[in-house]
Amino acid sequence: MYRNYLFSALFILGLSSCNPIGKELTVLELTLGEIASAENISLKKGDVVTIWSKVLKSSKGEGSTFRVKYNIENKGQSILFDSLNVDAQDHVINSKKTKESNNESSSEGDSTIYYTVHEYETESKKFTVPKDGKYSFDFKLTERSNQSSFFGNKLSIVLRKS
Repeated sequence: MYRNYLFSALFILGLSSCNPIGKELTVLELTLGEIASAENISLKKGDVVTIWSKVLKSSKGEGSTFRVKYNIENKGQSILFDSLNVDAQDHVINSKKTKESNNESSSEGDSTIYYTVHEYETESKKFTVPKDGKYSFDFKLTERSNQSSFFGNKLSIVLRKS
């Protein structure tokens, strides 16, 4: 009888220790036009690093017109240079929406503006490590057009190893 309880307890413990999205390596906050880097990350051949985009969008601002360029290096040599699709929503996690408001004054009087804030993470890209070593990941947030409205939105990159 105790054997069944022990087996059940070990099974539940095993399931709770699994992390289906991987172990978080780092979080990088992106600023328009600047390069954010994660350097000297030790990885083994065959490790899979998933690049997640953590987005905070406000319906108060204009639509997003940005992209993220990235570069992965090993021993100073570029291995992969590409762009992320941060608008892809095939695999979204940690999604939450809140309704917020603020008061604005004008010559016609005070008014309350209501808007929605949506925070979520979306899987943007996977990278399979070709050989053991220390890797650097560089990310740069750029505009797609001349519209200078990176709004009240925020974008971070989360690197996870699975």
